[in-house]
Amino acid sequence: MPLNEKLFFPKEICCPVCTKTFIRYALRKTQFSLDKRDIDYRPTYLGEIKPRLFAVAVCPHCFYAGEDKFFCPHMSEDDRRRKDYFAAHKAQWEAQNRVKAASTGQQIWKDQAAEKLKEISPEELAILRKINPLLQKAAADIIAKGKPVNELQKEMDLDTAIRAWELAAICYKARRANHRILGYTYLSGAWTARDCAEITTDEAKREDYKAFDVAFLREAVSFLTITNKATSIEDQYMPDGTKIPKENLPESRIYEIMYILAGAHRLLGNIEESNHYLEQIIYGGGSAQGVMLWFVKQAREMRSETISSGSSSGSDLPQDDPSENG
Repeated sequence: MPLNEKLFFPKEICCPVCTKTFIRYALRKTQFSLDKRDIDYRPTYLGEIKPRLFAVAVCPHCFYAGEDKFFCPHMSEDDRRRKDYFAAHKAQWEAQNRVKAASTGQQIWKDQAAEKLKEISPEELAILRKINPLLQKAAADIIAKGKPVNELQKEMDLDTAIRAWELAAICYKARRANHRILGYTYLSGAWTARDCAEITTDEAKREDYKAFDVAFLREAVSFLTITNKATSIEDQYMPDGTKIPKENLPESRIYEIMYILAGAHRLLGNIEESNHYLEQIIYGGGSAQGVMLWFVKQAREMRSETISSGSSSGSDLPQDDPSENG
């Protein structure tokens, strides 16, 4: 299902794992805009473009995968010096803005977990090279198509779009990404599978994509449940007794995660679990404002079962995509 060439811009990338170059066809962001959100916060867009289908870069040689922000293309020494120069100035600018924000009571949050994934350490590189057989196995369906993965992506091959998120999750795990990033990765995979189910005209494929949606959604719930516990004031523990590391998230992101968990549990048929998160949002949001007030309103509607279409729309929709800011 090829798309108009003008929708993409080509980028030459050197894979940091196998050091081979390839062309990445990235979707121009001006080609889509938010329309509404499903009850698990899945953003849907106006028109026929499904940006999640093109969000993951995959090396066609070794199948190392990641979202553009985490792909970490190989840099020359000149590139690295320029990056270090701009990073120093960016740090100074951020420090000045934190001071300004603190004086007005605002909260500026820098996602350290996401920043960590923007550069690959030598240890991570060694692990990624060792797991190549695992990546090859996960990409078996793509390999069988007989075309480079980047070409399949440009042609909007639906199977490739879903597998790309699976490959990204495997690579993030190898790089020891935290539970939140893994949760959002599987969530984006579930949303992509749902996109594919809506697009395909093949009934057998539609059932496959729905199964992927459920499987990825369950993984997302598992990881985001741990993330939600990591934001608790009290110490929280994994089933094996390991203490969950604390994560200091903005309040708006905590509401977002609880809302996602509420909606995802509802889609999976876990109504009691869903209501548990909805009540936390409703009773904890007595003085909520801005985007948090949107979550409270939506939680009230979901709790009373008045969301008949399973989606919400309107000008007050949160505009950011979780997959964009991890």
